[in-house]
Amino acid sequence: MFRKHPARPPVKKVSALVDKRSHKQRKYISLMLVPSYSSGRTRSLRIPRVVFYCIIITVLAVSAITAGFYLRSEHFADQYRHTRDHLYDTQDTLAAVQAQAEQDLARFIEENQHLYEHLTEEQRNHNLQQRHLIQQQQDALYNLYNQIDALEEMIRDFDQRQQAVIEGLSSRAIIPAVATVLETMFESRAALRHYSTLWDIPIPTVEHNRADVGFVGLSATDLAPLSEETISYRISKLTNELQLQMRLMDELQSYKQQMDPHLRNFPTLWPISAPVSSPFGWRANPMGGGGGEFHSGIDLQSPTGTPIRAAGGGTVTLSGWQGGYGQVVIINHGNGISTLYAHNSANLVYVGQRVERGDIIARVGTTGRTTGAHVHYEVRINGTAVDPRPYMMEHWGQ
Repeated sequence: MFRKHPARPPVKKVSALVDKRSHKQRKYISLMLVPSYSSGRTRSLRIPRVVFYCIIITVLAVSAITAGFYLRSEHFADQYRHTRDHLYDTQDTLAAVQAQAEQDLARFIEENQHLYEHLTEEQRNHNLQQRHLIQQQQDALYNLYNQIDALEEMIRDFDQRQQAVIEGLSSRAIIPAVATVLETMFESRAALRHYSTLWDIPIPTVEHNRADVGFVGLSATDLAPLSEETISYRISKLTNELQLQMRLMDELQSYKQQMDPHLRNFPTLWPISAPVSSPFGWRANPMGGGGGEFHSGIDLQSPTGTPIRAAGGGTVTLSGWQGGYGQVVIINHGNGISTLYAHNSANLVYVGQRVERGDIIARVGTTGRTTGAHVHYEVRINGTAVDPRPYMMEHWGQ
């Protein structure tokens, strides 16, 4: 009458499945898979401990990264909402100001119409004369505002030109002469700025806005013009600022002229526009045989015959064969700096010749101890080879 369920298979204890004395088993974690139905078999899954811990750590790391991205997105969303609300507030403020201006204009027209209707002919003539004088003053003040705008534009232009010169020189601060002049220039700039702040006296407290330049408001009882003291002060201050900017610009041009010879002679140009096949420093022997050697320059791989350009202006001190270097050109740039161009197929300059930055001095070759066509380029400071890469700032034509 009652269905007889099959007997469950005996479940072995975990202690019976794991041999505690086995070192190999201690490297694993056993997971018991027990089915939800009675007739299923209990299975054991062994996972290496390292894999198990890696899974746990990965899950935690992914969770942390996901939480970080979520919090970051919420931060950006809050910033966006704040910016949007601020923009809406600004638009509302602008609309309110425009509406107020329209109301003031309507009130101004209405007051003038009422005044005109109630004045006698003599009063009208007097009023017309007064308006004419006020209009002249208004035109004069508008001209002053135009002068202010012109002065501010000139100051901005000078500042942009100064900044461009400073940025160009700062990128070459590795040149000793440029670094010295830059330091002097910054000190002069700071001193002039300090003088400008000392000149900055308090502005007179005269309230006005550009819509009311020349008059307080046209009514029957008050046609008095505004004081021009504030605007005159503003023009004087901007004129002083412009004079300082012009003085700074003159000094910059003077400094630039002083540094032009150093900029032309200093080796900042790549000899050829080619990839570096072997950098400066220790390397394996490229000719084979094991061991290492110190590479005193960099190799720029390029086909035979590629023109090699002078990295900077100077005087040729060597043009000829020099042992494992093969055909070599060495240029003295002054201030203890020289450059070497080796393995050339042909040298196009002679000893004592003056070359300028970018002049073609040789062609790429395979002369001397080499495994392929390239130019070996060195920068030497007082005869000691240094890493050329910090000096290689630009390619020909830039």
